[in-house]
Amino acid sequence: MEKVTGIKSVDFKITALGHGVVNWNGPTSLTGDGGKTVDNHTLPKLRGYTNLTGKVKEETGYKYRKEATDIDFKKTPLYISQNCIRHHLFRDQAFDVHYANKSKIENLTSMLASMTGLVRGYVVPSSQNKRTSPLLIEDFVDQLGNGNFEQFGQAGERDSSSFFSKTTFGDTEYIAYGSISIEQLQFISLDKKFDREAMGIKVGQGENVAQAVQDFIQSLNPNLKPVATFHENYVRRGTIFEEGEVGILLNQDAIQALVDCTIGLISELSIRQAKSYMYVDEVLVDYNDSNKMMRIKRDENSISTTPESEFATYFYQK
Repeated sequence: MEKVTGIKSVDFKITALGHGVVNWNGPTSLTGDGGKTVDNHTLPKLRGYTNLTGKVKEETGYKYRKEATDIDFKKTPLYISQNCIRHHLFRDQAFDVHYANKSKIENLTSMLASMTGLVRGYVVPSSQNKRTSPLLIEDFVDQLGNGNFEQFGQAGERDSSSFFSKTTFGDTEYIAYGSISIEQLQFISLDKKFDREAMGIKVGQGENVAQAVQDFIQSLNPNLKPVATFHENYVRRGTIFEEGEVGILLNQDAIQALVDCTIGLISELSIRQAKSYMYVDEVLVDYNDSNKMMRIKRDENSISTTPESEFATYFYQK
């Protein structure tokens, strides 16, 4: 069996800096003064946190809540969810999926020939056309633990309902990891056979879709020579029966252009929410041609910051 060789993924480590909370979790039931349960405390997203103490009132089965100050920010650190990160990463096209229309070939072609179509991924609800994202991003986890409890009061009458509290944060420093799968990036299926059709096409339309994808990738970096090739039967290397799919395969330059653009988007990412902010300070990249997924997490001395071989090719024409 022919072994797939080359760069299988482009992994990266992200360091981000900021101040305050940019990704809230909302109101949380906690124990207030006098042992009463209160619902007017707002918590940010905290990894592994539960508002329950683990103690249960035997007569009623009531589960006791923690107090607002009962938080260890080292054990349950602040984080920004990957969904929040992805939303802001592709914010320019955040709502375009709602307008994707399966009945208009030009409409879905424009959708596919974009960073959303090629990197973020999408699902068109009306047709179930979809493109699985080759981009994996983990949650951004804070390293400093500068959390504190704040009590607020609304102007006007002073009764119990006018007071509320929040767990807020000072300076933040986040570490996150991510990966771009070369297999998922390089091939676009236009076939229902394996339930991953990016868009439906008729006879003679495949070459036009491939050209649109190629033109878009060319616009990302005019110095490269990206090629998107349409074929009626692309087979995944290593399969027994060599059953293939109609689809489009990207060449080395096309993959490089999309990888560079994605890393560029990540390195320029910033989020500003109300009185808080976060921005990416540094991105360390690993062109990973080994079988060790995310080796950058375990040993930064083993990584390759520049490509030392070609990107792996997982599909061939038959």
